Amino acid sequence: MNPHLNLFRFFNDSPEAEFIENNLSRAFAICLKEDPLFFSHYLQSVVQPADFDYLFSTFPRDAGYVVDVQQEMTSVNIDGIKKVYAVAMTAGDLDVANFLNFQVQKEQDHHTTDVWILIKDIALVVEVKRTAEDCRAQLYNQIYPFIENGTRAELVAVSRSWPQVIGIMEKVSNLHKMLDKTNIFVEDFLRLSELRYPHWFPSKPFRNIRFSPDPSSPEYFQMVKRLRQCVLQSRYELLGYTNRFAIAVPFTWANEIQPGFASYDDPHKNYLTLDFWPGNTKGQGYFVYGKPMDWVERDSLNIGGRDYQFEVAYNIKFSHFNRYVSGVTFYSQDLKGPLLHTAENFHAKSGKWYREGWSEFAVFLDGYFKESFDWKGKCQWEDNFLESDRSYFTCSLGFEATLFIPYAELADIDKKEQDIAQVAAKLNDIFDTIKDLI
Repeated sequence: MNPHLNLFRFFNDSPEAEFIENNLSRAFAICLKEDPLFFSHYLQSVVQPADFDYLFSTFPRDAGYVVDVQQEMTSVNIDGIKKVYAVAMTAGDLDVANFLNFQVQKEQDHHTTDVWILIKDIALVVEVKRTAEDCRAQLYNQIYPFIENGTRAELVAVSRSWPQVIGIMEKVSNLHKMLDKTNIFVEDFLRLSELRYPHWFPSKPFRNIRFSPDPSSPEYFQMVKRLRQCVLQSRYELLGYTNRFAIAVPFTWANEIQPGFASYDDPHKNYLTLDFWPGNTKGQGYFVYGKPMDWVERDSLNIGGRDYQFEVAYNIKFSHFNRYVSGVTFYSQDLKGPLLHTAENFHAKSGKWYREGWSEFAVFLDGYFKESFDWKGKCQWEDNFLESDRSYFTCSLGFEATLFIPYAELADIDKKEQDIAQVAAKLNDIFDTIKDLI
C-alpha cells in the first residue's frame, strides 16, 4: 500500500516532521469523532463510572457534543460546566495525585488545549505529548481559567498513556474485524502509529504477528520485541548494544548470537535465523582449531529430536584497534582447492599484520581464492587499507554459522501471553545445543 494513502500521513511531510503533536492531536480527535465505539471506550477509560452513566443513560436530542482541537480555554463559557477532567496523555504514566497544587506558569500564559471534549456539562481537557514529557504544568495552565474565575466545577486530573490508548484502539479494531467491518480512521491511525511509535504497542505472541522479513515493518519490530522478552525469560542474557540485537553466549569460541527473521525461496519458508561467529578473534580461534573440525561440514543440528537447517561459511575478519573494519565471507567452492582455514594457517597467518607485510598477505590470499572471487573488492582492500592511514590490521580466520528455526514452530508454541515461558525453554535448548557444537 502506498503510505501516502494513509489518512493521517500528509503528502508533503518529511519523515522527521510528520506526526508532530498538532497532527497527532488532530488525528486522535478525528478518530474520536468518526468511530463511536472508540469514542465510547476512550471516555469510559477516563471518566468515573457515575459520570459515564450520567452522560449516556439519557441523551436529549438538543444536548449535543463537541470534539475539537486547539481550543482556547479563556473563550469557553465555563459557567455551564459542572465537571472538568484534565487529561495528560503522554507515552508514560504521570503522577497526578497532587495536580491541583501546581502553580500557574504566568510567563507562559498559554491556555490552548490540544483536544477539547464537551458532552452535556462535563468537559475533557486533553494535553497530548508523543513522549513521556512531563506536561502537568502545561495542563494546569489550560484549566486555570476554571480556578481563576472561582467556578464551582469539580476538577479531576487523569493520566492516560499512549500504550493504554493504543490498547483500547486495538480492541475496537478487533471488534470491527469480528463484525466484518473496518473503520479507516482507526486502522490508519494504528498503522501510522505502529510505524512511528512502535514502543506504544504491547508485545504479542508469535501466533498473532504476521511474519515480515522487512526490518522497517511494524511486524518485524513486534517479532523482535517478543523475542527479546522470551530471551529475558531464558538462562541467557541480552547484550546492551544500541545498534544491534545480540544475545550473550560465553562459549569461549564465540561471545554472541545475533537473531533475525528472514524468508527463503518461498513465503512458506520463514525463519528465525541465529547467526554466530566461531573463532571471531584469534583468542577464540585457539579453542576452535584445537578441537575436531567436523562440525564445519554439518548441514543440520538436532535439537530435542528434531533436525534444523544449519549452514557454515568461512570468514576472514579485519580489525584495527580492536574494532571491526571489514571482512570476507566465502565457501569452499570459492577456493582453488586446499582449505584456507586450517590450524596451520591459523597459527601462522592470523593476528597482527603491519603495512610492510600487506603485499605478502595479499599474495597469500591470492594463492587460495579463485580469480573469479574478488576478495579485495569484498573487503574494499584499496579503500580500507592501501589508501588508508592505517599502519596495521588484525586478521582472524573464523567462521560464520547460521541456524534456521521455522517461524511456524514459534507460532505453534507461542499462542498466548503466558506461553513466553515455553519459548524461553525452547531457546535454552537451542543455545545449549549450539554451545556443545565445538
